[in-house]
Amino acid sequence: MTFLHGCNYPWSTDGRTVYYGMDFGANVWGSHLGVSTRRDAVARDFLDMARLGFTVARWFVFCDGRAGILYDPSDMPAGLDDCFFVDMDAALEIARDAGIRLDLVLLDHRWMFRDLIDSAVDASTGLRIERTLPHGRADVLLTSSGRRLLFERVFEPIVMRYGASGERQDLGRQIAFFELMNEPDFVISEWRRDISRRVPRPVDFAVFRKMVSELSALVHANSSALVTLGGARLRNLHAWDDPALGLDLLQVHSYPDTRRFFRAEPDIFGRPASSLGLNREVILGEFPGNGPTQHPGGASPPATTLDDYLEFGVSGGYAGAWPWSFSGTDAYGRLPEEPLRRFAARHPDLVNPLAFTDE
Repeated sequence: MTFLHGCNYPWSTDGRTVYYGMDFGANVWGSHLGVSTRRDAVARDFLDMARLGFTVARWFVFCDGRAGILYDPSDMPAGLDDCFFVDMDAALEIARDAGIRLDLVLLDHRWMFRDLIDSAVDASTGLRIERTLPHGRADVLLTSSGRRLLFERVFEPIVMRYGASGERQDLGRQIAFFELMNEPDFVISEWRRDISRRVPRPVDFAVFRKMVSELSALVHANSSALVTLGGARLRNLHAWDDPALGLDLLQVHSYPDTRRFFRAEPDIFGRPASSLGLNREVILGEFPGNGPTQHPGGASPPATTLDDYLEFGVSGGYAGAWPWSFSGTDAYGRLPEEPLRRFAARHPDLVNPLAFTDE
């Protein structure tokens, strides 16, 4: 596969509000802040990404389930809300106009976090009240009925709408990948050393494996998109390489920390893809975009720069190297522009043509 020059655009921001999980559909607090309500601002982001050379953007869709999905009284998925496809159509149109294809990350591992905040309407007063979901949306993945409803009422309508015979198959060309969950390492019950402390009820690997396989089959049967998965731990990457999962490409995410050398993950930098012993091509799906300068206070990344990562991605035989993040809403900050301009100058055949326009 040709090297895919992408970045993480996990969610949008206007500089004040971080729209985590709210880019697609109305949210559980009763408002709609999706892409279609902020179209010009999101389009400017994509034009900026295109001018920096990016051809792929990795974008989170439902995150922890706070927008886009309607839930029945038992907190199971009842369908997509009326705003979801308005926002997704807008997002795909924006991406098309910028010459960028999307990796749609359906769920974040925070879907399984405890103590999520939701809202409900009091039947006696008609007033909207906030409530806490002590187990987050975990029951959806931990029950066979929940998983079935999630696929039938949420995932399938999306894949079918943008699939080969779908109503908006024209926009489906902008979907490069579907991805079931971001960094599921933190919610797999067998991977005890990786489970997040905010996930009291993790999911068995066999259950998650079946979901990945079902999504792969759904996408491959109805769409030209590929299927990938963003793994948080290099040591777990082999588990996703099983052909039964149907994944087309794998991702590995890497946030090395020299201060915690003995507890941290091995640094992927310097290890060519061929040395990983995998059957599938691998994307460096996340890494610090400007680690030596911007990082969390308790972390100590090595001196590896964005220039270094991008060149290593190409020379190391990876299918892409996608820095975190364009949005810049956490301590890793926004991406520095000059390394991206230098990469475009060195590799004009790999970047968005808009990188060479002054418009």
